[in-house]
Amino acid sequence: MKSTICIAEDRESCEPCLKLLLLSLQSHSPETLINLCYPIAKEAFVSWIRKCPQVRLRTAPLKSGYGWNVKPQAIMQLLDQGFEEVIWIDSDVIVKRNLLPLFSNLSNDSVAATENTLEHGRYDWNGVRARLWGLPVGRALPFSLNSGVLRVTKENYQLMERWWALLQSDKYQEAQQAPWAQRPIHMLGDQDVLTALLTSQEFSGVPILILRRGKDIIQFDGIYGYTIAERMRNVIGDGPAFVHSVAGKPWSEQWKPASTHVLREYIKSVYLDLSPYTLSAIRFKDELDCQTEWMESHYVLSRILRVLGMQYMPLVGLPMAIFADLARLAHFVANSFRPSFSRLEPDGRQPSHKR
Repeated sequence: MKSTICIAEDRESCEPCLKLLLLSLQSHSPETLINLCYPIAKEAFVSWIRKCPQVRLRTAPLKSGYGWNVKPQAIMQLLDQGFEEVIWIDSDVIVKRNLLPLFSNLSNDSVAATENTLEHGRYDWNGVRARLWGLPVGRALPFSLNSGVLRVTKENYQLMERWWALLQSDKYQEAQQAPWAQRPIHMLGDQDVLTALLTSQEFSGVPILILRRGKDIIQFDGIYGYTIAERMRNVIGDGPAFVHSVAGKPWSEQWKPASTHVLREYIKSVYLDLSPYTLSAIRFKDELDCQTEWMESHYVLSRILRVLGMQYMPLVGLPMAIFADLARLAHFVANSFRPSFSRLEPDGRQPSHKR
């Protein structure tokens, strides 16, 4: 099967993570062709990319829909060029091992996507996203999908067309103008629309491989981003194939002095300083040809925890992960004793629960 990896980026601030993704792919999957759409590439980047001979750089912009809404358009363009399999990877992902074995035994009509993060909006009760889009529900998933890593084939072209059409719809575009917390759950982002389609009757027959948190991918989304269970699984297993820096971008973070933080902000900043993404990036530090100070420890506590964890990804930050898991458990127990409310308003937004 003629395959390619698809990456698209239009933010110069993300160039460090884009380079890290390319270097990690060069290290672990050097035989796989990469199609990179980076229309703002400057001469220095074009020169640097010669380090990665399997990359085909395109500087002509796509028609529209940049940001996370570009995925179906970028994928369809490659399918139109004759590729039979396209593996999309977000630019804020680092590859930790050869990714091809994950997809080698899939049927030609299978889609692969990742398990979503633990943050707000993760669950997809009884196909709620499909129902809110007005689509007949054909199946239910235990959680919504994350599109940070996505595998599709030419057999899924109609799915990509429907995805693109909904992302271009007026009601979706209008929802994207609202703050994140005010968006309906089925229009938080592109992946919620994809979840709606794959749980709809129309596409319920499409086989789905779900790359699981901790086992296949680390979805680092802040203080709850790398749980104790996920860390222990990485200690005894062969480790994840991907590390995704979902929330917090350490390469562009404005690191504040510890003295200026309130306690909650300080804990979040220290945990970001212990990010498994950063620890995975350090091995490529000398090959980036750009600022790398963000990889260093910024706080005394994070420096101590890096040393205690021996720079080993599952152990660095483990004490804070224990605290975070206990806090999440306490929050869950406290919520279980509160009066029950309807989970969603008719328009898909969270209920206000005013007294």
